[in-house]
Amino acid sequence: MSKVEWITTLCNTDGISGREDKVRSALIEMIDGHCDWKVDARGNLLCHKKGRHPAVKKLMITAHMDEAGFMLTGIREDGLLSFANAGDVDSRVTLGKAVRIDGKTLGVIGTKPIHLQTKEEQDRPVPFDKLYIDIGASSRESAEQAVSLGAQITFAGEGVAEFGDGYLTGKAMETRAACAMLAEMLCEEWEYDVDVVFTTSAQTMTSGAANAAFVLRPDLALVIGSAKADDVRGGAHTCCLGKGPAVCLHDQTTYYDLAFYQQCLKAAKEHQIALQQIERSSDKNESKQIQTSCAGVPVMALSIPCRYPASISAMIAKQDLALTRQMILALAEEIQK
Repeated sequence: MSKVEWITTLCNTDGISGREDKVRSALIEMIDGHCDWKVDARGNLLCHKKGRHPAVKKLMITAHMDEAGFMLTGIREDGLLSFANAGDVDSRVTLGKAVRIDGKTLGVIGTKPIHLQTKEEQDRPVPFDKLYIDIGASSRESAEQAVSLGAQITFAGEGVAEFGDGYLTGKAMETRAACAMLAEMLCEEWEYDVDVVFTTSAQTMTSGAANAAFVLRPDLALVIGSAKADDVRGGAHTCCLGKGPAVCLHDQTTYYDLAFYQQCLKAAKEHQIALQQIERSSDKNESKQIQTSCAGVPVMALSIPCRYPASISAMIAKQDLALTRQMILALAEEIQK
């Protein structure tokens, strides 16, 4: 399969935090026979790729498998469903969207009709406790025949679309594109040994990456994630699609290792790879869990710019995937010098 087909396969697979088993199975099918792999108690997929040379410094590269979604928390007497978000989903992108419950039952997210809302309610985002999911059930008993409490809920995406000047859009694109890219890289030759981990539960900030670090004991860890692109009308244009992966010195939870950051800049300059240096990231990832594991692990994030993350239509540029891939390989060699 081509890279886009791998991305499509992963984006079409549902998997919120703690429910990544189908995503993991799809990744195993992609990489099996090309590297050594195992699944740990947290559900992480740990992959070891033998390079042409043994690594002087052990590098762990992570990308999380889980997507932002929801969990079914209640069934009302009228058959409508209550739910909670699992990850940073903005309620404003959910209204009227189709969702899939445990991969089989379709529903639509709704709220009180606008003509019944007060002026104050109309002027602010609808909180999650005022939203519901309609699966077409007329009673609690009818709904209980189709769904159960604790079920995972994801956007009912219609696959991945290629459009415009080299863009991709689809459900869970901000995380699954990174997973597909690393899976493809594991099927190719590397200069030095490397450990790639597809992690669980990053969206709920309980990432399995910390557990993987305890097993692997890496010297350095590189987190592959996404950065919110603000290159739209009214945006600051500090992070743009098509201009390469983004790096920064810190995000909401982590101050990255300065020496590792500088090595990244050096590798980008030597290999003439476009790299966006942003002042700070508003995104949260699994860096803190890795950084504070074991006796401490130097960590840095390399982020793929993404518009409309955690929505049914997350958007990335294929050019940024190619540049991120180049940056990973260049940095993996740079740290061994």
